[in-house]
Amino acid sequence: METKKFKYQKQIDVLIEQGEQLPKMYAPNNMSACRFVFSDSTHQNHIPQYMSNPKRMLQDLARGKATTSLLALSCFTTVSKAESFYSNLLKAFKNIQTSIGDSLSEGKLGNDDGMKTASSNNGHFDFYEYEGCDLNSTFQITKKLCNNEDIKGV
Repeated sequence: METKKFKYQKQIDVLIEQGEQLPKMYAPNNMSACRFVFSDSTHQNHIPQYMSNPKRMLQDLARGKATTSLLALSCFTTVSKAESFYSNLLKAFKNIQTSIGDSLSEGKLGNDDGMKTASSNNGHFDFYEYEGCDLNSTFQITKKLCNNEDIKGV
């Protein structure tokens, strides 16, 4: 059986060569999930932190602080857990909507899309995409988070 490669396998391999390890992962089994995204369609959504800011990965490597987690996508198990997490971020970080997104996107994660880590108590998990996965085509923006505007059906 052929092993699927992760979308950012080359970068993951660099981290593994530096002593990092991938976490224990599980098949998502077509689970519902949600993520923070930008409502501005010109902004690239569903890009891991190290890929949207490659300099950060180099800096973290130099400091010995690199993690494979930043080559995965942050997801949440439910809308309510995502909204609660976002609300706490808004209180702690001014203008968080410009760095992690201003809206909520929802969709299903299938076994052909990638692998997930265990969900934490706050509903957060990391999703490692397989090559060919395109969450832009399967996830839909459902809510503006900064002013709680529901945008379903728009």
